[in-house]
Amino acid sequence: MDRSTDTSDRFRAADARAVRSLFGAITSAMQPARMPLALLAALFLSAFTPLVDLAGQHHFGERGLSSTPLAASERDFAYQRARAAVSRVASTELAAREDALKGEDGVPVEELSLSALRSIVREGTQNRIEERRASEGGLDEAEERRLRDRAVAAMKSIEAVEQRGIATVFFEAEGTAARKVLNGLASLDLEQCLAGILGGVFTVPATAVRSSPMVVVLAFLVMLCVLTFLSGGLCRMAAVHAGRASRLTPQEGATFARQRALNLVSIPVLPVIVLALLAVIVALFAVFLRIPVLNLVAGALFVVPALVGLLIAVLALVAIVSFPLMPAAVAVEDCDAGDAITRAGALVLARPLVWLAVLATSIAVLALGGVLVQGILQLASGAVSLSLAALGGVAGQAIASGDEAEVAALYGPDLLVGSTVWFWSRLFGLLGGAYIFSLLCDLATRSYLLMRARIDGESPATISGYGIR
Repeated sequence: MDRSTDTSDRFRAADARAVRSLFGAITSAMQPARMPLALLAALFLSAFTPLVDLAGQHHFGERGLSSTPLAASERDFAYQRARAAVSRVASTELAAREDALKGEDGVPVEELSLSALRSIVREGTQNRIEERRASEGGLDEAEERRLRDRAVAAMKSIEAVEQRGIATVFFEAEGTAARKVLNGLASLDLEQCLAGILGGVFTVPATAVRSSPMVVVLAFLVMLCVLTFLSGGLCRMAAVHAGRASRLTPQEGATFARQRALNLVSIPVLPVIVLALLAVIVALFAVFLRIPVLNLVAGALFVVPALVGLLIAVLALVAIVSFPLMPAAVAVEDCDAGDAITRAGALVLARPLVWLAVLATSIAVLALGGVLVQGILQLASGAVSLSLAALGGVAGQAIASGDEAEVAALYGPDLLVGSTVWFWSRLFGLLGGAYIFSLLCDLATRSYLLMRARIDGESPATISGYGIR
């Protein structure tokens, strides 16, 4: 009895240390050495999104994935509305540009591009302001503000015409799901929290796939491959820190990922290949139903595709749930992709309730860390914005507003200054996303070490291979 009690006490103590270890990821993920790789992941997503939007060739309205893509007539109506807004700001300049595009029959050969409309707004705003300044009554600050506000309104109308493609609305929907999880955790509303998780993991991706199957599936695969590759270096840095209380340099983390690039990239590819091969069996039975004689055989053996479909669902669920542990397995065990996949799946299947508890704790830690870092970034950006608004003149006020249309409405040297500072502000804003990615990798690694210690009894200090000091 005493021995059993001692064993139970040791397990409870180990679990308490594991939970503290997960919360320790909040600060360890902030290490400056991890930011280059994490920021690279944030920059990749930022650059990859417009490419997927362009490939998807769909335009979505304000409702995003909740509605169908906009028809050509709806996009044309939005363009005409933007043109009308430009005309209110710069009618003379707009007429001159359109006259230059007219053919011999007096009909415009092509529509003005959105960049041309923006240029017309800036030109018209500059001309109106200079005309008013040169007039007898002059130009007071209030009137100049009204002219600039009209230009900003026109820029927003032009923004509404721009393509909001499948990737843009997908990330917007994922952000909504994340906020729902955060609100559920804050209000201790389990139902809302689960709805956000299910929506972000299953509903939103499924809706995106239905909207543009080929583009979305390929984009998902490319995105997962790149992010898994980058996570390999971050997970290795987190494993050495959590298991050995040591640190790797950014170069060492990047070298680890580069030398194991094939293993890391194969992690999302191999499950997709296996599931696709199983799906071929189901597809063959579906084709057989259209062929005489074979349709009778397919009907009699319909239990086969039914069982295969069930196997696909189970394997897909296990792959999704255990996916965070797979790059961590490569980082800790220095194994190949197949071994990492089987190790991660085996840990989840061996103690599914333990994994659910670890996963729930990780989500809470992720939310807490995200709120903390976003709060710090908001305080910093708020202080800078106050300084810009008070001392930075017209360009500073536009940048401090946080509205891209305000910056786009600037002209002359102010436009160059505003665009440059806006670029650095956006890059600074990506630090929040970089931290979230770093925290995800750290939590995945600590969760793997925790599950391995709980199930296999291995110490977190048993880390294989490269980078051990």
